[in-house]
Amino acid sequence: MAKRKKTSNNIDIDTSTSFSGTIKVIVAILVIFVLFYLLTVVILNHRSSKIETNNSIEYTKILAGSTFKIKSNDYLVFFYDSTSDDSSDYAELVSKYRNKKKSLEIYTVDLNEGLNKRYISSDANKDVQSIKDLKVNGATIIRIKDHKNVSYVTENFSDYLDSTIE
Repeated sequence: MAKRKKTSNNIDIDTSTSFSGTIKVIVAILVIFVLFYLLTVVILNHRSSKIETNNSIEYTKILAGSTFKIKSNDYLVFFYDSTSDDSSDYAELVSKYRNKKKSLEIYTVDLNEGLNKRYISSDANKDVQSIKDLKVNGATIIRIKDHKNVSYVTENFSDYLDSTIE
């Protein structure tokens, strides 16, 4: 049998680092952090000056399902289709009514919106008293008093709105 010779390789590793080398690494890291901080501050300040927010919430446009759920005791709900030829006339009529003194609160329902389409019917229910019986056929104003339908109007909106001013 052949004898194997054991050899050992001893590697000497110098793990000591100089004090000045450590200081240089720490200073380099601090410089990088300061540069990133300054860059972040500049970018955020630049962006924040350009951001404009619109914090207004539309409280007068409601879904048809909310017709009888408004907390007010006496109000009007105007149903119309925003894609109809008369929609701009209806919007102007509602705007003028809101600007009058002693007018009732008026809410609008766009029948063109998906959740409101199920309330459109060829036969309007003028005696509606709950949401499950609500059916409108085109532009309609319903006056709700104490959560009950007190009037259902499908024409002469301007005259009707003038008659509701107290």
